Amino acid sequence: MPSPPTMPMPPAVRRAILGLGISQIIGWGTTYYLLSLLSGEIGASLGLSTAWVLGGTSLTLAAAALIGPRIGRWQDRAGSRIVMATGTVIMAAGLVVLAFSKGLFSYYLGWAIIGVGSPMTLYSAAFTALTQMSGPQARRAISYLTFMGGLASTSFWPLTAWLMSFLDWRTIILLFAALNIAICLPIHLTLLNREGAGHALLPAADPVEAGIPATAFPVAFALFAAMLAMNGLIFNSWSLLVFPLLEGLGFATKAAVLVGSMVGVFQVAGRMAEALLAQRYSIMWTAFASAAFLPVSFFILVQADASMPTGLLFAAFYGISNGLMTIARGGLTLAIFGSRGYGERLNRITVSQNAAGAVAPILGGFLLDRLGAVILVDLMLGTSALALVIMLALRHHCSRHGLN
Repeated sequence: MPSPPTMPMPPAVRRAILGLGISQIIGWGTTYYLLSLLSGEIGASLGLSTAWVLGGTSLTLAAAALIGPRIGRWQDRAGSRIVMATGTVIMAAGLVVLAFSKGLFSYYLGWAIIGVGSPMTLYSAAFTALTQMSGPQARRAISYLTFMGGLASTSFWPLTAWLMSFLDWRTIILLFAALNIAICLPIHLTLLNREGAGHALLPAADPVEAGIPATAFPVAFALFAAMLAMNGLIFNSWSLLVFPLLEGLGFATKAAVLVGSMVGVFQVAGRMAEALLAQRYSIMWTAFASAAFLPVSFFILVQADASMPTGLLFAAFYGISNGLMTIARGGLTLAIFGSRGYGERLNRITVSQNAAGAVAPILGGFLLDRLGAVILVDLMLGTSALALVIMLALRHHCSRHGLN
């Protein structure tokens, strides 16, 4: 489903893309990437092991998997403004609870609250908002949005490291809660209005028809969900274990931080290339490229000698793969199943990804401790290769039913 080549983006959609891009950077940076640097301080303060600390993110993803489809259904019916604004308040409340936590129960309570808010505010909700506003141009709108969203780790890892030099972890998290209320909430309230948010009584754009017949939906759904689950295992493990993994492979700490931070830069580069080529290639090719680049990245890392050139080459392939998969998740759901009920469908199809992501940090940490970094990277290579095989099966199935 190439993007329409001639229709300009309406001003309201352009404003929404810019605003949602900012809110995605803050939303992801203040929650999902929070523990990459703060987990050590939080664990020492609360008397928790690293595994228990990382379990907070797992709880968030599990909560998102459980309630995501209901949130998507609500967004389809009520529009995006009320859903995303409510989610922002809930996310900020979860961060406040996290900041004042005294032990395991209150710590996990904070993450559970964040898990309720995340499907209302992060990519699934933002993709649904743009699909409601832009209709057939949704793929292009999603691509533009992810340019900025891909900078969350690149922005917030250095910011968090700087704040850690003079603030304790509780104050940093309270500051992050304030960012959500002061910046994200006004964006969601002002840029996602009734006319532009796909309100049930005021549809904003012509619907996009499904790319395959309804009888082919179940197999496509199962294959797509399975591929996303494999990727969820990898992406969520890597995001939280990136620094101990790279150090376990022999990278110095500063080199590991540089390689990890460059992933976000290459995410954006991949998304920029996708936007430029969207008029020439279907979203199916974007998904295939993402699935193919991921095993290549881990093959490079397996062969690496902890040198900076090979580390940066890995970051390039991994970052491009991650960046393209974010677009493919939203765009391929639209191309295969159409825009009717998009919010609910997108959240249902990502249940497996969130469930796998909930297991990933704990499983990855356990395997890293027991088997070491080299074996864990080998396992990631095998898992990513399996995801590529599933993607090829999905592409073949859709092609047989008229979607190339």
